[in-house]
Amino acid sequence: MSGTIFERKLAQIREQLKRQGLDGLKLGLQKNVSWLLGGRSHVNTASEPACCVLVVTGDHCHVVVNNIEAERLLEEEIGETSAHKLLDVHIWPWQIPAARERILADISGELRNMKSDAEWEHQLIALRSIIDPQQMEQWRDVGRLTAEAIEQAAMEISLGQSEYEIAGHLARHCWERELDPIVNLIAVDERIFTRRHPLPTGLRLSRYAMLVVCARSKGLIASATRLVHFGAIDETLKRKHAAVAEIDARLIDATRSGIAYSELYERITGFYRDAGYPDEVAKHHQGGLTGYATRERTAVPGETMVVAARQAYAWNPSIAGVKSEDTIITTDDRPELITVSAAGHFPQLEVQVDGQIWRRPAILQRAPR
Repeated sequence: MSGTIFERKLAQIREQLKRQGLDGLKLGLQKNVSWLLGGRSHVNTASEPACCVLVVTGDHCHVVVNNIEAERLLEEEIGETSAHKLLDVHIWPWQIPAARERILADISGELRNMKSDAEWEHQLIALRSIIDPQQMEQWRDVGRLTAEAIEQAAMEISLGQSEYEIAGHLARHCWERELDPIVNLIAVDERIFTRRHPLPTGLRLSRYAMLVVCARSKGLIASATRLVHFGAIDETLKRKHAAVAEIDARLIDATRSGIAYSELYERITGFYRDAGYPDEVAKHHQGGLTGYATRERTAVPGETMVVAARQAYAWNPSIAGVKSEDTIITTDDRPELITVSAAGHFPQLEVQVDGQIWRRPAILQRAPR
């Protein structure tokens, strides 16, 4: 399909509208607006609704936005300048919200059959999850920068810092790389063994830390986890980490086009069983499809969605006290790890799976001070 990224995505929506006999689609969620426009569509990172509403019809792409956001959105966030000439922009004064509703009513007045993106999620995830070939390098950049941010933070944190302070280090390194740290989870010491989603607390680091980030750039999200230990690492922790790294490597290797998520889940349970930790699979989700949401879809029993080429996945297998997580892109061949730092300073474990070598992050051991 020719044209710009925006034009191709617009054409994909219109093709689906035509197939389903729909006159229009209203997009109001960040993940969809960012996917189509190619830029940030939020003000509040914690809010699912975007800062504008798009209405796509067979002939038009309407942007309904208030006067606070209009210039920023149009001048700074829309990824392709060629997209501007294809947009019908409607600006409403922020203090008159009824004006927004009137504009939307006027646009939809002649549309007999229109859906919202919430109603059309099944179709949109199929479009949103396939990476446009021209965005592959953008994805690789997001992955590399995410790895650099979390690994730099891991190398700089200090004994005695609180989980909040460590989260601050991680956030700073993300912001410096123009990444939004939309998920920033930190656990230290015994808390790593009891919390799978550790929101930061005031607990202070004495020997062992886990850093987790989901970093977003222009809507694209990459995820990674890194572990840091000050002083000697005991053998029990080493064995656990080797086990979770092997589970992760086997799961990454299994993420090939054509395999259903339900089958992947069955394999995951087998990987945990083979590693000697059969009960741990039930204690946390294993990750899954990522993209414009931290997890678009997870692998669970009965899930019929199938892996396709040019999709992003972030698996996060965990055993109490350890976790392994990076972001990959599926290809026509083996999956490609993208959360890999160009510096290459972080220690790695090599895991062999059916003759293939997968490098997984080791626990970074630092000298106690």
